[in-house]
Amino acid sequence: MDSQQVCLHAAVEAQAARTPDAIAVTDGSAELTYAELMDRADEWAGALAARGVTVEDTVAVQLDRSVDLMCALLGILRVGAAYVPIEPGTPAARVRQVIDGARARVCLADDGAATGPAADGVDIVVASRVAGSAVPATWPVVDPANLCAVYFTSGSTGRPKGVACTHEGWANRMAWMQRHHRLEPGEAVLHKTTLTFDDAAVELFWPLRYGGRVVMLPPGEHRDPRAIIEAVVAHEIVHLNVVPSMLDLLLAELTEDDTARLPALRTVLSSGEALRPELVARFFARFGDAVALDNTWGATEASIDSTCRDCTPADGAATTGAVSIGRPIDGAEVLVLDPALEDVPDGEHGDLYIGGIGVARGYLGDQSRTAAAFVPHPWRPGERIYRTGDRGRWTADGMLEFLDRRDRQVKIRGVRIELGEVEAVLRAYPGVLDVAATAWQATPNDKRIACFAVVSDRSEATPTRLRAYATDHLPGYAVPASITVLDRLPRLPSGKLDWQALPTPEVAEQAEYVAARTPTEEAVARIWGSVLGVARVGATDEFFALGGHSLLVVRATAQMVRAFGIQIPISLIFEKSTVELAATWIEERVLQEVAALTDDDALRMAPS
Repeated sequence: MDSQQVCLHAAVEAQAARTPDAIAVTDGSAELTYAELMDRADEWAGALAARGVTVEDTVAVQLDRSVDLMCALLGILRVGAAYVPIEPGTPAARVRQVIDGARARVCLADDGAATGPAADGVDIVVASRVAGSAVPATWPVVDPANLCAVYFTSGSTGRPKGVACTHEGWANRMAWMQRHHRLEPGEAVLHKTTLTFDDAAVELFWPLRYGGRVVMLPPGEHRDPRAIIEAVVAHEIVHLNVVPSMLDLLLAELTEDDTARLPALRTVLSSGEALRPELVARFFARFGDAVALDNTWGATEASIDSTCRDCTPADGAATTGAVSIGRPIDGAEVLVLDPALEDVPDGEHGDLYIGGIGVARGYLGDQSRTAAAFVPHPWRPGERIYRTGDRGRWTADGMLEFLDRRDRQVKIRGVRIELGEVEAVLRAYPGVLDVAATAWQATPNDKRIACFAVVSDRSEATPTRLRAYATDHLPGYAVPASITVLDRLPRLPSGKLDWQALPTPEVAEQAEYVAARTPTEEAVARIWGSVLGVARVGATDEFFALGGHSLLVVRATAQMVRAFGIQIPISLIFEKSTVELAATWIEERVLQEVAALTDDDALRMAPS
């Protein structure tokens, strides 16, 4: 079946007809065969059809990882609609913004979740009410050029952009994955990526198209490198998608014993951020040639990834820069052009554009943004290329090298963020006169957003209140880790902002400093300060208000495990986010473990 002439759900249906009794998807508590998957998907499709959803409509999806998620996505595609991913826990204001932008009338949700959109006239369909829905007698005709998903990315004006992705573009991406990695029937791929990150589509649709098995990592565990390793071992995962920052944590957690338990793992794909040579060196030091490492580059606007570099140990030998992003994948074209859209000679810097089958339709309902980003192909009439905003060059060996960005877009933990959107949100807070957002590294390889604000009343528009406002209006990855209030922003004689003159970012103000009062609090405070890059952490200080995020939670937890010699769940800092609460939990757990010791245990532990 030609990759460009098939819809995603049609390919899964065809596979289900070939292997109806093979396991298609499992989430730890349930598993479905291919036949059961399609039956459940038809029930979701029936529930949507009963609500009038049809071809080219959009359906919001606020489901966490489970077999229901896979059934729901296939059900949406079955009726010809496109899914709009919304991460559970997204602030209500952001949910409404995405749903309004997508013009979605229906939102699929876990039981008890996603009640916010109901006030806006959106029909909430929860998983428990789908079973038994009547299946339509006939299905609409869906063309490969129809929409399959709308992914909202950060927008510089404060309004996110909905990328209109098509079946044909994504089907081409899945077909390339199969040619490149040769997944065999029954082999397992781990679905760990949150649905709002487009690499999730590869984890879901690639294995199902070719007879593989999708293993759903339980919700929340995508932050935990130990949980990921254990899932890869338990389910004999053959392929793993990661961003470099998570690969860093996985390699730090991985032991020689773990490596010996991973005979099934064949390939790891790194995407979303620049891959550092040092990380490649550590990867090959751990795996040798037993596991392949891909470095990919692309954009949601061009069907997820458009280039690939098959990494070698030589890629880990460089001391500076990033690993090459490789060559275009099948069906993709990458151009390095000057401002006049003329070819740039090999070795010279230029703007990176993507062409080919993967180019999206544009930004949903936004003709002006579409026209600015999706421009006519310079020498093939009727075709378009996507202006990525990235700069790069062709190297002498025919590889692409990423250099930097032309605009103010940054990537933090693999997610694209327009700094202008962060600024626009904070400018809406009463009393904020001016804002500048930038990216900075508080600790090595830990990029965060810092904001500088000019306000009319420092007693009202405080950093704490501004951060709380940002938390209510931005996805978690875009909330500034630091907000500093200034009397004025530094300007050049031309009136432009003088970025170099901005001061060192300050951590958002905390409640009145309370010194650590116990040895455990002192140890926790010291560890958090080291991980967060904060000189003084008090007993009542809150991890996330100090600039913490999920990957720093992993680092802090690992250090606390080493310091206290007990098992500490990744969820601890999320649930006990101040030093005193975390320290109290640790003390109680240590006492429980001591109380559980037998006399023999005590004798073995006693000094000889």
